[in-house]
Amino acid sequence: MSLTRFGISHFRNINQADIEPSSNLNLIIGNNASGKTSVLEAIYFLGRASSFRTRHFERVIQKGQQSLSVYASKKSKNGQIVSFGLQKDTKKVQIRINEQKINKVSELVVNMPLQVIHPNSHQLLEEGPRHRRRFLDWGVFHVEQSFYPAWQRYQRALKQRNSCLRNHSGKQLVQSWDKELIESGNILNLSRQKYVDELQANLYDYTRPVLGDMEISLRYKNGWNKDLSFSDALKRAINDDQDRGFTTVGPQRADIAILADGVLANERISRGQQKILVTGLLLSQAGLYNKKTENRCILLIDDVAAELDPANREKLLNVLNRMKVQMFLTSIEKQTLAPLLEKTTPRKMFHVEHGNLTEVV
Repeated sequence: MSLTRFGISHFRNINQADIEPSSNLNLIIGNNASGKTSVLEAIYFLGRASSFRTRHFERVIQKGQQSLSVYASKKSKNGQIVSFGLQKDTKKVQIRINEQKINKVSELVVNMPLQVIHPNSHQLLEEGPRHRRRFLDWGVFHVEQSFYPAWQRYQRALKQRNSCLRNHSGKQLVQSWDKELIESGNILNLSRQKYVDELQANLYDYTRPVLGDMEISLRYKNGWNKDLSFSDALKRAINDDQDRGFTTVGPQRADIAILADGVLANERISRGQQKILVTGLLLSQAGLYNKKTENRCILLIDDVAAELDPANREKLLNVLNRMKVQMFLTSIEKQTLAPLLEKTTPRKMFHVEHGNLTEVV
């Protein structure tokens, strides 16, 4: 898919904007603090109803305004035009698809698949398992239909079981939720493991051009002792669960170990290499989505050249050129991305200054 139109109203420092982006490369240039990243954030906000920059949603509303809106149109793979709209005030979010109000963010995510790469994406390596589970589950959600219903079932059962544990309910009441946990949890576990295997097989094409012969591998950790079934792990952990007041084993504890030459990547490689690796992981995930769904994921890439020397920058831009997806990239100046601009058509360039977004013709 690709956006054929995109508009912003009162989003951070951008007052009003309405553009018709290229179906391929869209370069957004401007000085620091001009609003380049806000354009990407607005697209992300429309596709996820959340921000990759803050958890405080009220901060994305332009100062002095009561609400914001973002909207877009896309051409689907069957040629139909689909419209999206999101309005946000200090209390609520309203989402519409084809003028119909929807209540589930999951419907928005399905209809507008996008991936973002930004200067803090290296948190995937450095921060806790929550970041990696989110990365993993985005991919599984989009390619495995049984995943999301199982995830919803699991979250409901886990919430009830943890409530029983916090309230010091008897063991029998706590374990009354185990059947639902096990059934839905096993679906999550198998779906995640399958996806990690597929992502591993797809990863080489995206990391080899920029990291050379360094062996990048993914090791899935399911959230309990790998020698036990989930059922047995729950039984063994019941006393510990009661002592601690929450469920200590299960898919909610899952993680991915990201290894470079057999060592945890954040302990093995430089910050610049970490950025390249994480970019490769996210591009591989987008590429796997394209392959599995016969659709196209939108890429949002903020300051792609930061912390990269010219040689690595050009290698990464060559990988991007092969993606054949709609991309929105930010940069202070276009010369930084010259290797990509020379090879990519169609393309458009937009300039941000004082919160105004205009096409450079």
